[in-house]
Amino acid sequence: MSVATAFHREAAPGASPEAIWPWPDDRHDCHCLTLRYSAEDGGGEVPSLPLQLSNATQRRKAEFIAGRRCAAEGTRRIIGRTIFPGMGEDRAPIWPEGVIGAISHSQGQAIALVSSSLRFRGVGIDIEKLLTEEEAHDIAPQALTANERYNLGNDVDPFMTGLIFSAKESLFKALYPTVKRSFIFEAAELSSFDASGSASLRLTTDLHPEWRRGAEVPLRFCHIEGLLISRVLLPQPGQRAYIFMSEYPCVTRMTLPAGHAV
Repeated sequence: MSVATAFHREAAPGASPEAIWPWPDDRHDCHCLTLRYSAEDGGGEVPSLPLQLSNATQRRKAEFIAGRRCAAEGTRRIIGRTIFPGMGEDRAPIWPEGVIGAISHSQGQAIALVSSSLRFRGVGIDIEKLLTEEEAHDIAPQALTANERYNLGNDVDPFMTGLIFSAKESLFKALYPTVKRSFIFEAAELSSFDASGSASLRLTTDLHPEWRRGAEVPLRFCHIEGLLISRVLLPQPGQRAYIFMSEYPCVTRMTLPAGHAV
């Protein structure tokens, strides 16, 4: 499955979302769709805009449409019907029955990760551009805990700062269907990292009776064409052992290899 095509392609009105799987593990019955878009893009089947976006900029409307188009294609692959997820009062996607997923967009690239709610109880995905040193210095005080800064040698590393920020965004999306509330970046911290694309976050506070301080949440990440993509999958309880033990090796190593190879 080609990833390069999806990320090199120019935005084209009416283009269809493209299926990718940029991680080395099995898809686990998930579907990942991506689409290039521009502020002027209005081609293809377009979902109705929610009232919350009635006064939004054209670019915000375009990214919403592109993300929903990716999500709708993922939904079709799960339940056989093309349904555009709505937007709730909390601005979270409203998925059709039997479907769970997450949406993200950055730098003209929309992405959605969709699966069956019978298989997973939480799905998170986030796409971010790689940070500059200046951007990392601005974000680090908000995104990194004191312990994370200490483990990284108190250096503001653009790649690691972006990875931690993105991973926590994915975690928020994956946990939100259960905890039903927002939480700050300090609610979790990076507990393991491996340059092959595996990492994990550890909760630093109680968020829900099922998600208490100390809980470990594995994740995957990859780096493609100047974009960082992170992913969190929370399986239903009956499948926890299979997903958590076979998919994610837990390597507690915080030292970055040369070039941040991922």
